[in-house]
Amino acid sequence: MNTAVKEDSISLNGARVLVLGRSDAVLEAVLGELTALGIDAQGTAEPEKATERYDARNYDLIALGRGLLGEAGQSLKAQFRERNADVRLLDTYAPFAVYEIATALECSYPPNVDLEPYLARIGSEGPMAPTLETLKELHERHPDAIPFEAIDVLLERGVNIAPDAVEDKLVHGRRGGYCFEHNGLFKRVLEAIGFHVEGLSARVRWNAAPGTAPQPYSHMALRVVVDNVLWLVDVGFGGCVLTTPLRMDTIEPQATSHETFRLIPFGPGMLLQMWIDEQWKPVYELSGEPRLEGDYEVANWYTAEHPDSHFRRNLMVARTSTEARYTLLNGRYTVRYSDGRTHREVLEADGIERVLADTFQLPVQPDWRPMIERAALLTER
Repeated sequence: MNTAVKEDSISLNGARVLVLGRSDAVLEAVLGELTALGIDAQGTAEPEKATERYDARNYDLIALGRGLLGEAGQSLKAQFRERNADVRLLDTYAPFAVYEIATALECSYPPNVDLEPYLARIGSEGPMAPTLETLKELHERHPDAIPFEAIDVLLERGVNIAPDAVEDKLVHGRRGGYCFEHNGLFKRVLEAIGFHVEGLSARVRWNAAPGTAPQPYSHMALRVVVDNVLWLVDVGFGGCVLTTPLRMDTIEPQATSHETFRLIPFGPGMLLQMWIDEQWKPVYELSGEPRLEGDYEVANWYTAEHPDSHFRRNLMVARTSTEARYTLLNGRYTVRYSDGRTHREVLEADGIERVLADTFQLPVQPDWRPMIERAALLTER
């Protein structure tokens, strides 16, 4: 969801809303729920005629359905803003539309990320604009500056993915996190800059044996619209994290500073594959529809608390720069350089503690030591 908002809120009772979509039946369902909330709602399934029929000065908010993402929607927004520069504009998705419209009117958003300390954390000086150049720069810097780790799971602390908690941990506390923390933070950063961002879910298939039962949707990724093109964005996938956005409108291979990837249609969603060992190997299967924060709360509980979660059994840490991928699995430390060289090393507890601090730049705490020693023992076994 991407919105243009004012600081003041609007009472739902009597709020004036215009909804634009492509289906009369869907529009009827959405308008019916909005009316039940006391909202003065109108709409049309002929959006091309909307600016002729409806005056933007008569509405507190104009919502555009997902079928209007792209050039058509951008043109409509520009025309509405010409008529009313202060009108709130909302890109929405039919299953979430009533909730998102009500939330936008009440301004009860999750807190925005504080951009200045985030940019300092990843070493970016800006300026920030919703362009492909900006997206690529942030995507490259983030997995280098903020490591992937789930140490709190091993310490039985759980993982809080509320916006304030994530920012305190990853930005101010200089810790790392796993997908829900990384991509949740990155989503809020991109939205604060002005990008249109949708959260997605994925079934992880990386390193799964052929014929393995499908895993639950336990990974978070992002879909970002730039110049009417959809891009896959993911800064939270551990040791084979993307270092640049991937176009979602092509099945052609896409090279990165490390491996080459491709996205292919796969059921209702898409399959991300990596070219490795002279073959395409599956990384994860993407959902086709956007997700809400509640979807991630459920998946985060499973990932952090369920006894079958591999994060509860193993120390896994990763950092990726343009020059190399650095990974730690318990005491197995690996560096894969972008030129093809590989360095492997088995570490005892002191060595694990050293690379956590030096390579992964984590603020190692004294109460981490028992967890580190368990990781070293697992490696020996």
